Amino acid sequence: MADTSDTALHDDIHGFFEAFGRAGNELDTEVLQRCFAEVFMAADPAGAQAVPRQGFLQVLPRRAQMFAAAGVGHLSLREVRHQVLDETYVLVETGWTAARTDGASAPLTLKSTFIVRREPAGLRIVFYLNHQNLAAVLAPAERPDSAP
Repeated sequence: MADTSDTALHDDIHGFFEAFGRAGNELDTEVLQRCFAEVFMAADPAGAQAVPRQGFLQVLPRRAQMFAAAGVGHLSLREVRHQVLDETYVLVETGWTAARTDGASAPLTLKSTFIVRREPAGLRIVFYLNHQNLAAVLAPAERPDSAP
């Protein structure tokens, strides 16, 4: 799916998502603010909605707490593939992994798809699709030995 004819675009996209991942792990809202359009579409298996950038940035600390409570470490970018849609928009598929802090469980693997807009100031996310429902993925698993 990658459009390898434009190495500069490939490098820009990969660099953008590396920075996006680092900023997400560090809760660097200054960097994250530059990554998103003023309003973008966010979707997951439960549905889709328009999200104001500032509202999204305000809920990130709760998201980080949810990951920590589930014993999930920082996310690492493992895969980036893109397809140019037109002169302005690029579809980007990403794969992420995170080690479990218990050291025994399998790493968490997440897939996300984005549509980014190419602007003079750089790339901006206008559509963000989490392929998994994060709340369900991060919910504590029922353990047989925890029955009353």
